[in-house]
Amino acid sequence: MVTDRLADKNLLVVSHGYKHFVKSQVDVLAEYFNSVTVCVRYNWFADVASRLPIDGGEGFGKDAKISQAGVPDNVHVVETPLLYLPVDIQREHLLGQQHVRKVRKKLDDSPVSFDLIHCHMTWTSGYVGARLKEELDIPYLLTVHANREWFGKQLQSDNERLKRAWTDADRLIRVNRRDRSKLEPYNDDVVHIPNGYDTDIFERIPTADARDRLGIDDDTPLVFALGTLKPRKGFQHLMRAMTRVHETEPDARLVIGGQGGMRDELVSLAAELGIDDRTDLLGYVESETLNDWMNAADLFVLPSYSESFGVVQLEAMACGTPVVATKNGGSEEVIASDDYGLLVEGPESHDELADAVVEALHRDWDGDAIESYAKEMTWENVCEEIAELYASVLDEYERTSVTAVQ
Repeated sequence: MVTDRLADKNLLVVSHGYKHFVKSQVDVLAEYFNSVTVCVRYNWFADVASRLPIDGGEGFGKDAKISQAGVPDNVHVVETPLLYLPVDIQREHLLGQQHVRKVRKKLDDSPVSFDLIHCHMTWTSGYVGARLKEELDIPYLLTVHANREWFGKQLQSDNERLKRAWTDADRLIRVNRRDRSKLEPYNDDVVHIPNGYDTDIFERIPTADARDRLGIDDDTPLVFALGTLKPRKGFQHLMRAMTRVHETEPDARLVIGGQGGMRDELVSLAAELGIDDRTDLLGYVESETLNDWMNAADLFVLPSYSESFGVVQLEAMACGTPVVATKNGGSEEVIASDDYGLLVEGPESHDELADAVVEALHRDWDGDAIESYAKEMTWENVCEEIAELYASVLDEYERTSVTAVQ
């Protein structure tokens, strides 16, 4: 069994965060291992900037990158501070070298002997993994999380260190299927494993109970969206689409959860469009309240330009809530059938987006079927697949090592 195969092994994770999807994955995988060490990169300049009248560091500091809540006993989080300016022209090529040095120095003090490396994000964590694979003589896997736009830039990059992160991996994991062929010129072992959702946070509950706690009337058509408030997420276009939705559903309410630099712009846009009385920007939403919003909503909308997968859609579906999303690189694979949601061409297709929202609000959805589909991609199920991949890589490595000795 895979649990027996990994039970005495020590896993090293190198990532750009121990929060949200990486933390959820690591915490489940920890059940398979003797120990897991997570080296988390963050920008200590961002922590300094947060105390000064300087913009540009939001989301990159330690608190934004690391969560210490509910860390399993066998997981050790190693803070790995780097220094770079938000517009640092050297970051593209030189930051990887700094990251390697910092992680290596941290590991010099570690009493653990590692058996396997798993990195999240190509640049710079993947480059660190490629270097450590060579130095520690252990296998290394990389999950490529980049959204469609970011991934396209990486493919066009002239950074050979970035490409080394792909070529040296014993397995490349891509969270969507469509991009496997783009990675195969760099590595023969590219696999698809999706992201999952956290069952400790998202569960289906009666809609009436959720609405009662949130103070939402039972008959209010409720459209919910969630994400970082930045242009790529397309909330500005969802607001414009809602003006048309209101032509047939005048009482429909748009609620957007999340923080980000576009908040003031979105507040102004809602006022300009005359929908500020039916639009709420919640800011950061605590987990328990977020589950209520997912269950209270008639519909979840992801209007973004670019996603690698879009796990937030699964979180909504886990609550039996249908999804309307744009074709953004990730949603096409999550909304695998119109039994679970509707796809529109893009965020700027305001009329099409509005039509999809109205259609979804009027359709009689099968919440049980939506929930059942989402349950196929819980972190428990996804991590079982990852653990089996680990065991396969370790077996190959050990066979190769024996052959080399002979």
